[in-house]
Amino acid sequence: MAFRAHICMLLCLLSFAAPAQRPVAPCTDWLATVDEASQQILLSWRPSADTAAMGYHICTGSPCLDFDTVFGRFDTTYTCLPHSSTEPHLYRLHVFDSARNVSSLTPSFGNIVLQAETSPCDSVVNIMWTPYQGMPGGLSGYRVLAKLEPFNADFVALGMVDTLGPLAYTVHLSSPVTRVWVKVQAFSADRRLMSQSNVVEIERLTSDTADFVEITSVEYDSIRIFNHLVFNTDTSYPTDHYTLLRSIDGSPWREVATLEPPVLEYIDRDINPYDSLHCYLLAVNDACGMNPKYSPVECIVVPTPPEPSVYFPNAILAGDPANGTFLPVIRGLQGTLYELHIYNRQGMLVYHTTDPTRGWTPPADTPQGVYTYRLRCRFNTNFVKQYLGTVLLIK
Repeated sequence: MAFRAHICMLLCLLSFAAPAQRPVAPCTDWLATVDEASQQILLSWRPSADTAAMGYHICTGSPCLDFDTVFGRFDTTYTCLPHSSTEPHLYRLHVFDSARNVSSLTPSFGNIVLQAETSPCDSVVNIMWTPYQGMPGGLSGYRVLAKLEPFNADFVALGMVDTLGPLAYTVHLSSPVTRVWVKVQAFSADRRLMSQSNVVEIERLTSDTADFVEITSVEYDSIRIFNHLVFNTDTSYPTDHYTLLRSIDGSPWREVATLEPPVLEYIDRDINPYDSLHCYLLAVNDACGMNPKYSPVECIVVPTPPEPSVYFPNAILAGDPANGTFLPVIRGLQGTLYELHIYNRQGMLVYHTTDPTRGWTPPADTPQGVYTYRLRCRFNTNFVKQYLGTVLLIK
């Protein structure tokens, strides 16, 4: 009996020397996501309500092995630098206090891994992703987002996918899209928590494109009011068209013409001489019909157009090299509207031209006498004028 009494006393003393562990309040709202700027896996959680909490312990894998410790009750984020966001990982965590008492472990939770597949010239991008695990309160679904160059400055939502799956989505691209970024977001049932996948970038490029494309010269014709462009292109590259773009006095680039090869030169008549700076780009697409290769920018400063004026010779001397041609001297002519008619005394047409650089040089058998001219043309003031008069042919 005395021996039993000693044993009971010893057990009582031991029980007072080693008290039972005090339970620690666990953390809540744990989440694994991918930071968009760094593309690193980021863990976050709501801090423990226990004022004695000293920090948090993170483990990873299955079984969950020691990973790292975060000290501080209100330090509730952790960047998993050793882990790639393009590989799936599982995490659990618990709270500890100064006495090394610990809370229960959270359920396993992990990142979403997104993959995308497409061929260089395909207009379809197929994306698929791993399910998000361990969402507190359950998962409501996934949202697919994309950023399309050159149309979207930021991500826009494309659609929703149910949690039952399949966890896949097809993005259809229009031909002008040259680059696309896609990502997926998972939401908790109450929409308080959101996890984001890694971002996948797809560049729609091909190696088959022109080696060079350039504008070698731009010259302004002040008489006929047009810009004359000369090009140098890679004639070995097969393409069905080049695109010419123009900017006026710093305005946005706009398409001027579609040119079929071989591209040697172009006359740009659709200009206003009162616009000062005319800049041009020549572009050719790659083998997919996308990702244009641009020439260096070539510009020309158009001088202020002269005030409209016309001078008509009143006589021409047949056979004289200097004075044997009737050619009006015009300033401020614009566009292609130019018509010069010459009539004899009987009202018969003896000469006609639409070229302002060509005049009437009477043939040797043309009788001496008075001839009537009629000129109709457009000036840089955008007015169309007509002139009637006579000229004396002297032989």
